[in-house]
Amino acid sequence: MSGFRKHVLPAVLASFGLAAQASAEIRSVEGPVPTSAESSIYGAAYVEGASLSIVLSHYGYVEEEYFVRGKAAAYRHTSKGTVRQTEEHPYVTRIVVRRPADASRFSGVVHFEPIHPTQGFTSHWLTLNRYLMSRGDIYVVAGTGSADKGWSGSPHQPDETAPVGSGKIEKWFDPQRYAELQWPEEEGIRFEVMADIGRKLRSKDADNPLKALDVRAILVGGWSHGGSFQRTFINEGFHDRARLPDGHPVFSGYLIGVSGRRSPPGYLPLYNDEPFVQLDNPRRDLKPIDVPVIEFLTELEAGREPEKKQAPDRDGPIGAHRLYELGGVIHTESLVDPSKSYPDRPNIMQLIQRNYPKRQLPGYEIYGCPLLQSDVPHGDIVRATVENLRRWVLDGVVPPHAPRLKWADGKPAKDEAGNQLGGIRPAEFQVPLAFYGPYPGTDLPGCFPRTGYAIHVRNPLSHAELIRRYQTPERYLELYDAATDRLVQERWLLPEDALRLKAKAREYALQQF
Repeated sequence: MSGFRKHVLPAVLASFGLAAQASAEIRSVEGPVPTSAESSIYGAAYVEGASLSIVLSHYGYVEEEYFVRGKAAAYRHTSKGTVRQTEEHPYVTRIVVRRPADASRFSGVVHFEPIHPTQGFTSHWLTLNRYLMSRGDIYVVAGTGSADKGWSGSPHQPDETAPVGSGKIEKWFDPQRYAELQWPEEEGIRFEVMADIGRKLRSKDADNPLKALDVRAILVGGWSHGGSFQRTFINEGFHDRARLPDGHPVFSGYLIGVSGRRSPPGYLPLYNDEPFVQLDNPRRDLKPIDVPVIEFLTELEAGREPEKKQAPDRDGPIGAHRLYELGGVIHTESLVDPSKSYPDRPNIMQLIQRNYPKRQLPGYEIYGCPLLQSDVPHGDIVRATVENLRRWVLDGVVPPHAPRLKWADGKPAKDEAGNQLGGIRPAEFQVPLAFYGPYPGTDLPGCFPRTGYAIHVRNPLSHAELIRRYQTPERYLELYDAATDRLVQERWLLPEDALRLKAKAREYALQQF
């Protein structure tokens, strides 16, 4: 039993009046599905030509795909909680499991991510892959539809020669491999499907891919739509009902990534035709539950969030929560590697190799800008955040607190260098070589988004300014290293990421001084 869980179960059962739930409505889990040069997993960890790929065997890991068959219903909100809105719909979806080849290396921790409905992105994996493999964790990603229906879903493109939603793009990618996949028009089944898959992964059923392993905790993570998925899953009672036979929760902790409660897409419809949940509706307020939850926002989402509406930081058995905000980055654009473009992602490279229409690919105009987009260490801080969540769940070690980002007249409040005040302060802000935000010039039209999507780039400080601040590159590096070491001590960075950031600082020092 995890460190967090063993102290709270009696209080939780009394608080929620929970009883053991029936077994999952999953009829079968079939696999591993054979792979070959002619039949590969869509969104595989390694795809030739995609620089964000990773060869799992080099880390002692294997990748397996399974087809999950079951039935699930959509629900509706009432004053007494959610009730079934529809009958149960049959579905066939897929999960991909990345696990240690040697079962004795398994740590007991599983990271669970719903596949993003737009073209199948898995940003949580791309951010965490080496981190979780270094700890012997397992990663499971699950298909939960295309989000073609309702107010929050995949973008609709004029070119209909190829789909956008991941639940349909899989069949477009490989009609033979994925012929059996089936997802109903009713997208609201996604919540029950997630709960059922999680319950299956904690079971001793013969068809559970993890049946021989001791799963101590499942940590849920996801970004953008994936974060909104979690918020809705928690607030509408699916977490409370997803229980093991002993009353413990199926899911042990949540990282809600870049999904603000007041962002229009920050809440998902329970069923296709549900009216939009207005931004001031208390349904959007994060509900206290019996496992830890960490929310991680960039300045894009944080700027929409009145402080009084945010869930407070808590450490207790009910409502354990942290809110982290990071300036200088926008949504997920700097989450993985700001020097990479979309074709560097394995799933997008797979689509390009199958002649997917390029005009259907995400059109964020940052990729038309020759400047490096913000390299504030977004992903590095997220990895430390996941480590803090992991320790909170397993050992009861509470994470650090962070102030909120600061604002002035509705705009980011800036320090002398031009970086936003408040929030988590990386060394890039404490000892700056650049300021991060929209491009301030006029000579690079590609750096001005026409869509209103506010891109952030790295705007280097002048040589004269660096001399004024630091005199010499050696003095700059001394200050940067000290700031980075403090961030490690304060648990905002992992030691391995701090080493890489220090090396990058030395490259910048050579370029700018």
